[in-house]
Amino acid sequence: MKTLYINANLYDPAHDIDTAGNLLIEDGVILGINQFAEDAEIVDLKGKWLCPSITDMHVHCFKEMSDLGLDMDEIGVDMHVGTLVDAGSSGCRDIEALLQQIEEAATRIKVFINYSSVGLTHGNQELADWSLIDENALREVVQRYPGIIKGIKLRASASVVGKLGIEVIRAGKAFAKKLGLPVMVHIGNEPPQLEEVLNCLEKGDIVTHIFHGKPKGIFDEEGRLKPLVEEKYREGVLFDVGHGAASFSFDVCEKAIREGIKPSLISSDLHKRNYLSKLHSLSEVVSKLYACGLSERQLIDAISIRPAALLGLQNGLQIAHQADLSVIDFQACEPMILKDSQGHERLCRKQVVFEALIR
Repeated sequence: MKTLYINANLYDPAHDIDTAGNLLIEDGVILGINQFAEDAEIVDLKGKWLCPSITDMHVHCFKEMSDLGLDMDEIGVDMHVGTLVDAGSSGCRDIEALLQQIEEAATRIKVFINYSSVGLTHGNQELADWSLIDENALREVVQRYPGIIKGIKLRASASVVGKLGIEVIRAGKAFAKKLGLPVMVHIGNEPPQLEEVLNCLEKGDIVTHIFHGKPKGIFDEEGRLKPLVEEKYREGVLFDVGHGAASFSFDVCEKAIREGIKPSLISSDLHKRNYLSKLHSLSEVVSKLYACGLSERQLIDAISIRPAALLGLQNGLQIAHQADLSVIDFQACEPMILKDSQGHERLCRKQVVFEALIR
């Protein structure tokens, strides 16, 4: 069956595509751009954006084993999100159980495996005890599943690392570097200090919760952007939103954007404790960043283009490739209130809707 998507904004800068046009697909395979077929079903996108499928780079979807875990497909394909990255729910001890759930899901799942062997299945201090870290077992698991495991997750908060402090973060980064993998580091309440964490990181690593509104974040006490924050951003450390229940501030985000610090990645950090109470979807998070002043292209870069490059996904607008695309509508709406993690509000008159996943 042929389907012709007309009047689309086609966007895939990784393949030099940024144009208004049409896309022809037959039986899930991309046949051509700005080609026509008389026997094709016509779908008029009316100016909506057609791009590589959306990825949420930070969720928790390890059901049952972790008390944070949500259903993969409920927050994935059911919401027109093509790929989810489980961020540290599992360590090496329970990875086989997570892989079984991944095999049964319609959503594509990648994993940033926890440096701790127990992941988030053993309370909130997974990095506070060296006995919970088994690098030999973790190395074996990473090497066994390179198509699934794409990085190492570390949480750099006082309640997580305990007396081990920055040393366990440094150890996790050193381990990941030996394996050629990036780390994703959660930041929040000190210690360790933000500067200590940033000094561990290099190009391609991820800092998640970058726009949190807690004390001692990316701005100093005088409200100035910390020099090391800008330095690491310019070096190519990836700054991720990681909204979650308590990790997104409109004030911090808006000020950072004015200072030239735009999010590299926009993720939800959806989990059982915030889902449907503090946060409903990745599209809600993207709508908040739209309200903060990011453009359509900047938003798509952060939920589609950069994640695809980071994870090695083959989901571009390439002729003769399997279609793996998202339809996104940036639309005007009735005035609505959006809230950040501190309860601060913004009145918004536009929203982002993930309209379809085309595969």
